[in-house]
Amino acid sequence: MKQRREASGLTLDQIQQTTKIQKRYIIAIEEGDYKNLPGSFYARAFIKTYAESLGLDVDELYETYAKDLPKIEPQPTVQLSRKQTYSKASETSSRVSRWVPKVMLVLVAFLLMTAVYYVVRNLDFGDQNASPTEQTNSGVIIDQNKDVPEEEPVEEEPPAEEPVEEEPAEETGPIAVASTNGADLTYEIATADKLTTEIHVKESPATYVGVRDTSLEGAFLAPEYPNQSKQNPIVIEDAETDTLRIRIGLIGGVEKIVVNGRELELADSPVTQNIFVKRVDAE
Repeated sequence: MKQRREASGLTLDQIQQTTKIQKRYIIAIEEGDYKNLPGSFYARAFIKTYAESLGLDVDELYETYAKDLPKIEPQPTVQLSRKQTYSKASETSSRVSRWVPKVMLVLVAFLLMTAVYYVVRNLDFGDQNASPTEQTNSGVIIDQNKDVPEEEPVEEEPPAEEPVEEEPAEETGPIAVASTNGADLTYEIATADKLTTEIHVKESPATYVGVRDTSLEGAFLAPEYPNQSKQNPIVIEDAETDTLRIRIGLIGGVEKIVVNGRELELADSPVTQNIFVKRVDAE
């Protein structure tokens, strides 16, 4: 690991910033001084994170140095005694038996209310449902054969159609890099909405991902994710800022970054990248 780090031109401070592992632990890993690491579990986890930040094959590393690496101590399993198991089962059965009569009582009351409702609805209240009385004959005879002048139909003019304003078409497709300054890439998206960002992290190689408000000293908008075992994708909804700063430890460990439904065009780079997403007003 030390040879790979020095060959890549990376310092201990840069590795500490990328992996979030303290420098003294990084030195202990390079020197094989595992007794200064906080337990065998954390030792193997630190070695895995450090190796992935250098682009090394973790499985091959574990297999090659299996004799030198600290072993994971087995965790004691807790088994309930037969008496405790029976006590828990009895307690559960007792709770169920207390609720059964109440549930049955509620069901019976519901069925009775339903039956009464349908009986009352179908009752015949005297003449309310009877057919209306027929009109009496007044003795006046109407000649139905007498010619009645027909009214000419009036042609109605069709309503005038109101002009429909066409909404401007939204831009689609990936967002290209607007400007570059070393490892800093700036993207601009024209929208009046707040920025909603999704960062999809690959399972391998693992990478560090951090999201802040605008600058290196800005507030964190999402927890830091040192590897793929954390939440995936990382989602920041409706950010209260016009500029997001996304720091990527290893760009190859990121599958894609989507902002307001549009994907960013990511550039391949072996070094840590700072990605700035800037919201500009749409014209």
